Amino acid sequence: MRARLLAVLVGIAALAIPAAPASAAGFSAQLKAPNHSPKGGAKSWRITVSARTRSGQPLRATAVYKFLYNGQVVSTQNPWPGHSKGGPRPWSFRGSYRDTILWPARAAGYPITFRVVVSSPGRGSVNLDWKVRVRR
Repeated sequence: MRARLLAVLVGIAALAIPAAPASAAGFSAQLKAPNHSPKGGAKSWRITVSARTRSGQPLRATAVYKFLYNGQVVSTQNPWPGHSKGGPRPWSFRGSYRDTILWPARAAGYPITFRVVVSSPGRGSVNLDWKVRVRR
């Protein structure tokens, strides 16, 4: 009985261990955004995405945006709309870049996860998630 209880407690403790941080991919990536409630229809939600080596040096990487609703990807977008021919292509950058996201007014009230997928050749990929609820 004690052995089973111990096994159950060890299993519960294993579930409490947090997921690996973004730096587990061989590099560090970061997403900075002003808030979790952007205004729909307004170009006022300015983000910064960065990718650095573990020692802090700027890194060559690519980024693509994914929008999730209830854990399912509902849209994949380019960071810059001029690159939309042939479907979403990752945006190449070195170190960091800034972008302004235009949230559609029809997204107001829905819980959405904004995901930036940052990839670096030979180092892997990182999902940078930011939960939002668009307001009117």
